[in-house]
Amino acid sequence: MSIKTSHVLRILRERFHAFTGLSERALLESLQIFRLFDLREGESLHLTGSELPDRLYVAIGRVAITDATGHRQEVTAADRGYFVMPPLPVAVTVEALEDSHLCHLDTALADYLLTFEEVAESLVEPGSKHGDYLRLVRDSAPFQRIPLENAERALASLSERPVRAGEEVVKMGQETDAFFVVVAGRAELWRIDDEEGIPMKAAELERGAVFGEESLLTGKISSVTVRMLEDGVLLRLARDDFSRLLARPLVREVDAPVAKAMIENHYVALDVRLEEEFDEGHIPGAVLIPLSQLRKRAGELDPARRYVAYCRSGRRSSVAAFQLSQGGYDVVSMAGGVLAWSDPLTEPVD
Repeated sequence: MSIKTSHVLRILRERFHAFTGLSERALLESLQIFRLFDLREGESLHLTGSELPDRLYVAIGRVAITDATGHRQEVTAADRGYFVMPPLPVAVTVEALEDSHLCHLDTALADYLLTFEEVAESLVEPGSKHGDYLRLVRDSAPFQRIPLENAERALASLSERPVRAGEEVVKMGQETDAFFVVVAGRAELWRIDDEEGIPMKAAELERGAVFGEESLLTGKISSVTVRMLEDGVLLRLARDDFSRLLARPLVREVDAPVAKAMIENHYVALDVRLEEEFDEGHIPGAVLIPLSQLRKRAGELDPARRYVAYCRSGRRSSVAAFQLSQGGYDVVSMAGGVLAWSDPLTEPVD
């Protein structure tokens, strides 16, 4: 975090009630909640809010804000300090009357995080190591994307599991009985490479990373091995708790006719099968990112677009929907996969 960002966050947390209960970590790891802008005198930008009224805070400086009707008002850091944004799709123009630092805050998500922090604090004794672990989990993506009551129950259901360097927590070809969050130490994830057909390291898992969801969601044996690189601690959420508290809220599933209507209304079809399956026939216009590559390639997707993930039967696409939802993508899984798709697919590639 830069000195300037830290300084702006300190001002916001000192001056505005919406920020006072939020830790810097929660703010910095929840980029969907706020955006910081640095405008020089005379510079301007166009902003839109969300479905609910957001706020634009002036931490330093003075700006003029003009709405769609041409109404103009000045907002200064020394005065009220914020402007209530109109809901979508209305935009405003913000002009810096002097050098200014601004923050655009999603107030609904900020309120959720504040409540979530209070929930996490209530579950631990002051100063305990478990409290540090729960705060890390609280700030991780899956727990910020589910209803608050689910998050509270999930946090309370987590159990600690110490692990040693070299230990294989999840193994290829074996069942997975839980969902894990890395809260201390590092691990590596191995899977069969799509092209080479041999096990290869696919990712390194740092603190805050999660694993185990793929086998739990597909109901199959694990296709990955997760091996600890050093001694550490995992938080474990049992299979039934994972399904009830995390998977159901995060994985939205629609039937094939609904998926077809969504695609016709500007949703992007995301094929998560293997390349050879894709070449045998796919939904016209679909984007291909095999599930095994999704962790690495999710950044190729546009977070401003909406997606319908699909595979052969709907199992792999449910994993894709879970993983992408964690990252803030708007995505649904098509139940039944291409087996349930009644329209023609593209012709096989020779």
